[in-house]
Amino acid sequence: MATEDDDVLPSRRRPPAESAEVDITPMIDMTFQLLIFFMVTSTMQGNPPAIVPRSVSGGSTELGKMAFNLVIRSPSDDVSDPPMEIEKKPITMEDLRGRLAEESEARPAGIEIMIMGDRDVPNRFTSEIESMISEIPNVGFHYAVEDRRE
Repeated sequence: MATEDDDVLPSRRRPPAESAEVDITPMIDMTFQLLIFFMVTSTMQGNPPAIVPRSVSGGSTELGKMAFNLVIRSPSDDVSDPPMEIEKKPITMEDLRGRLAEESEARPAGIEIMIMGDRDVPNRFTSEIESMISEIPNVGFHYAVEDRRE
């Protein structure tokens, strides 16, 4: 005798789909083991100390081309620009630009200025001066370096 259940075909179970993931745990373990091995077996030697020559002041510039010395004092606060002086007289950035232009026109061979700044002068300010000087033709500049006290 046939029942309703006989009409239904038995279903086949499908095999589970293969996983495409790769287990990288052994690779990580091996990497750490190699890292530890090389750290333990290597000798930690730094570079040999570099021999840096001492700075020499005074002999690197031609005094005949030297127009003047620009002195930059420490700023009073972090917002305002530091005060500048030429021959102990205060000067602004616009006045400095005008004076450099006049001096460079008067000397066709070019001029050089020496920039002397306090340690607290911000780098952004000296960069502004450098870019302003580079816009004026035949003007070069040097930075004064104070020898270290020993």
